[in-house]
Amino acid sequence: MTRPHGLLRAGYPYLKTLGMRRITNFPTDIAFGDDTAYILCRSEGVTLIRVWPMEDMEQQTDDLKQIGGYGSDDGQFIWPVQIVTNGHGDLFVSDEATHRITRFSRDGEFLSKWGTEGAGRGELDGPTGIAFDGDGNMVVVDSRNHRVQRFTADGKYLDGFGSHGSEPGQFNLPWGVHVDELGDIYVADWGNNRYQVFSGSGEFKQAVGRPGSDEGEFDRPTGIAVDAHGDIYVADWGNNRVQMFNAEGHYVWSFHGNATLSRVARSYMLTNAVSNRLREVGKLEQEQFLRHPRSVRIDDEFRLFIADYESYRIQIYQKDAIPLDETQFAAPLRNPTLEVT
Repeated sequence: MTRPHGLLRAGYPYLKTLGMRRITNFPTDIAFGDDTAYILCRSEGVTLIRVWPMEDMEQQTDDLKQIGGYGSDDGQFIWPVQIVTNGHGDLFVSDEATHRITRFSRDGEFLSKWGTEGAGRGELDGPTGIAFDGDGNMVVVDSRNHRVQRFTADGKYLDGFGSHGSEPGQFNLPWGVHVDELGDIYVADWGNNRYQVFSGSGEFKQAVGRPGSDEGEFDRPTGIAVDAHGDIYVADWGNNRVQMFNAEGHYVWSFHGNATLSRVARSYMLTNAVSNRLREVGKLEQEQFLRHPRSVRIDDEFRLFIADYESYRIQIYQKDAIPLDETQFAAPLRNPTLEVT
């Protein structure tokens, strides 16, 4: 898909909510494959992947499949961070506690694992964000080594870039990563409160953000995603929101949360009189808001999935935008417009 010359941004309405407590405890990331959503959940004792059919996102939980579990054995996780799929439908999960990447088949069968703790080339210390580039190689955020490394899908080291610091091209505990269709690499630079953009070879291109809570500012950004229009989404963890930027890094939109009860939550509430009473006396307006979102993902239908980490759910929005060609979108304005009131 070729990026449009411009966009008519009609809106970005809330669509629906998935999950609830005990079903999607502490969701940290989402991946898509074969009309299925894979929701990675992270809490001690129940760390796993929930398999949610996309054709019926309201499905009851009795039929939901789960993959993995808490622990350090093959096919288990302790502190999983991100989940991605490759062209064959296999699942890959990063685990910052065990310093490894685990691979499953699309059916949830454990296939392999790789990763060695350390600071040398090809070694990992707290891997967080993972993404595949156009050649099928995996880009890994090596968080506590303050760098990005690239491996084959089987774990063979290829190259890397970055070092500790706050200068352009340096990192301070980076977290999420995304590789767009042009090959550019986007990294959420957690400790430096910004995101950075690099070429596929690791050449620095742009840094956006600074500490704060205003538009375009961050408080510990985590997940990052880029859609087919070139728009960039960053989970602004400490500010309890997701911020959206255009391809040039200009602030466009913020998502603070609009959640309603998911279908499974409604079914549960109808069988629990105590929960209904507690909800009746609570401050319901606050229940819609995001609480420390960890990840953002965009599917092929321009639906935005936000892993609402401390509310145990996924909030989903639907992008409403019309692509524009050169005749419908003016060139950049040379001078600012002055208004007199």
